[in-house]
Amino acid sequence: MNSHFASLVVGLGAQAASALEGNVPGEVAGADPKEIARSLIDTLGMIEEKTRGNLSDEEHQLLSGILTDLRIRFVQGTPK
Repeated sequence: MNSHFASLVVGLGAQAASALEGNVPGEVAGADPKEIARSLIDTLGMIEEKTRGNLSDEEHQLLSGILTDLRIRFVQGTPK
């Protein structure tokens, strides 16, 4: 697995999860955390779409698992 790809996916996933919990960085104070989470989830979805067929099985499983978890949490509106 490419460690840079894994770091990118995990980092974006962690930021989205944090936003789903209502936490936003100071520089975007006042922004809607759910909209930030939506944007980050959409970014991960775009990465999934653009890398389709070019990822190792491990990279695909990592990205797919994080996206599935975040999408479910977003729709349910409850933090994990």
